[in-house]
Amino acid sequence: MEVVPKIADIKTLRELSKVLIIPLLVTAYLSQSGFSIFGVSVHEGASFGTQLFQFLTVFSVSVVTIGLSAWGIHDLLLLLHLFTHELALKILSLFALSFGLLGVFGHEIPLISNLSVLWFYTSLVCGFYFLARAADIEQLFT
Repeated sequence: MEVVPKIADIKTLRELSKVLIIPLLVTAYLSQSGFSIFGVSVHEGASFGTQLFQFLTVFSVSVVTIGLSAWGIHDLLLLLHLFTHELALKILSLFALSFGLLGVFGHEIPLISNLSVLWFYTSLVCGFYFLARAADIEQLFT
């Protein structure tokens, strides 16, 4: 009886990953970059109005830039899936899930210790997103 809820949870995570992927990418990037993009950041010594403008500019440009990049990658995943005979997205999912778990549970790994923890959670969501995208592509052609 326990197998049925676990399969349902995986399907729910795949569906949830479609919604969370871009906001998590934006959040992880802004967290890692110190809330700056293309050299624009929020200066603490500026007036409130200037800080608000800088905040909205950095946030908006980040959302648009990362959103457009994700949209392009979303379409490229279709080609990658087709050219590799339905194998690439499963392998990408394996790598993303493994990297996310390594970051969450692996302590003191020198190469990844400077990354924001949000990147690891984002990697986990990416893994489920790749599985969801593979299922969506397979459903397109059946």
